[in-house]
Amino acid sequence: MPDLSPETIRAVLALRDRLEAAKQGESARLVGDFCTMQGVHPNTAYTWLRAHGYRSGRKPRADAGSTRLSAETLDFIAAARRESVRGNGKLVLPLGVAMNIADASGLDVNVSAGRIATLLRERRLDVETMQNARNHITLRSLFPNHLHQIDPSLCLLFYLRGEQRMMREQEFNKNKLAAYTKVKLKVWRYVRYDHASGSIDVRYYEAEGENQVNLFEFLLYTWGKQPHRLSHGRAHKLLWDKGSSNTSFGIRNLLDALGVEHETHAPGHAWGKGGVEQGNNLVETHFESRLRFEPVESIEALNAVAELWVRDYNANRIAHVDARLVRASGEPMVRDDLWSLILRHPGALVELPDRKVCQYFLRGKEDTRQVRDLKISFVHPELGKSALYDLRPWAEHLGQKMPVRVSPLLLREGMVRISVERLGQEPLQIEVAPERDFDAFGRPLSAVVVGEYARAKETADETAAKHLVAVAYGEPATLDQADEKRAKQAKPFAHLNDGRGAVAHSHLGQGELPTRLLPTAKPVNTPEVQAARGARIELAPLSLVEAAKRLKGRVGEAWTAESYRWLAQRHPNGVPEDALESIAEELTGPTAEKKQPLRLVAGA
Repeated sequence: MPDLSPETIRAVLALRDRLEAAKQGESARLVGDFCTMQGVHPNTAYTWLRAHGYRSGRKPRADAGSTRLSAETLDFIAAARRESVRGNGKLVLPLGVAMNIADASGLDVNVSAGRIATLLRERRLDVETMQNARNHITLRSLFPNHLHQIDPSLCLLFYLRGEQRMMREQEFNKNKLAAYTKVKLKVWRYVRYDHASGSIDVRYYEAEGENQVNLFEFLLYTWGKQPHRLSHGRAHKLLWDKGSSNTSFGIRNLLDALGVEHETHAPGHAWGKGGVEQGNNLVETHFESRLRFEPVESIEALNAVAELWVRDYNANRIAHVDARLVRASGEPMVRDDLWSLILRHPGALVELPDRKVCQYFLRGKEDTRQVRDLKISFVHPELGKSALYDLRPWAEHLGQKMPVRVSPLLLREGMVRISVERLGQEPLQIEVAPERDFDAFGRPLSAVVVGEYARAKETADETAAKHLVAVAYGEPATLDQADEKRAKQAKPFAHLNDGRGAVAHSHLGQGELPTRLLPTAKPVNTPEVQAARGARIELAPLSLVEAAKRLKGRVGEAWTAESYRWLAQRHPNGVPEDALESIAEELTGPTAEKKQPLRLVAGA
């Protein structure tokens, strides 16, 4: 109800007194005269009267709140209108259209639209009520740096050819996306908000979009100690949205190593990090609005000016601007004063490790190691050398040469987090410190001294192996006992089938095989097979040169140049291979004589 002037309030009180003293039938006239004088509707007049103590004294109607419209119809209309609200809060289903859909769907719509609107409001089923139905709880942080909220967002600023520009609504909106292609490197604003103190930090980066590198740089910047800013140190918890760079493996790996509990708010629940959303609004209205009147020419200059604004705003040192927080206590509080209360909480302020160590976790891959004798070795980035990690307390979950994932933890004196996969269960997470006590010979003091008896921890693999031994031999046994049984060629599974043992092959050949149609086979018809069948095989004759080589090898010095000419006259078309033997005998036999080529005499 709007604030009423003193004269109007006096008139309302006078009307209230007259109505309480009026006779039956006079109230309507008195209210009508008042409405004429004040120029308001009777409903407004009665609203004013009730706000100032007027009660008509009439008994409520017996059927008040009842209606002949079915609850099913009213619920359908309410739900249909609620489901038609867009993400920006705009309702796109008029009440009359919802009534028409309900009627066409077989529901009985038997009252007017005005009455349905009244029923929806009375039962708090109207769209406005439903949009505000979510109940939020109030959260508090225990100390500064307990919870940080970080949010990157696109800034209205951009730089083109060394000149500051602003994205104006006339040029850049949802219907003119092509305008964005002109701006390759946009300016992204990264804001950090400390939930306990309300301390704000901001940094700007030029990029085509959100990326892991800029987020890494911002984390190192905002958690590092800066000369212009009181707040610093790693957060214990971190809340942000589901941006791709936020949830990238490298960033998550870094946060896990730093011991930061991080989570993203649910989709559509940006109010979950309302502090940083308000921080973005403060940066945009209290800082970026100034740049319209005093532009800067580069991203470096922009960040330099932003640092000065952060310094003064957190300290409430900007003239005519009240930058203090006013919370439920009602007392205005300076952000830097609140952050300085971190002094009362030992362990709350945690300094970041060196940049080089932090960069180790942006490699985008996981480290795996194989368990050997319930130990692993790992080069921790803070230690700078290989360290030995003893996993014997978790032997029941491990096995020899089992691969495990290893993530170094920072600020924890070389500790690592080891993830062990378990079938059908969540991975087992182990945090273990490196071996620190060694003897003069470099061996860990946890090792067993030669000659002293110590039983090795039983691993998960050994437990499984012992179970299989019991299955094979029918009784529990150690692995050594199982080896002895195998050495003696003891029959496994001999306890099955009343001592007859396992059936391995005696059941073969018992079943009937199906009858199958097969094609008629063709006989093999190779030359060797034909020869075996008595067929005559014609072989190609040897050339004179090849035949001469073979004959010379057989007859030795008996072979002469005249022998070659004689052979050429006798076998001008080549020498059959099966004739070589007889020709060699002819050249070397007892009746052999020097073979001369035939000579033709003229006139013979």
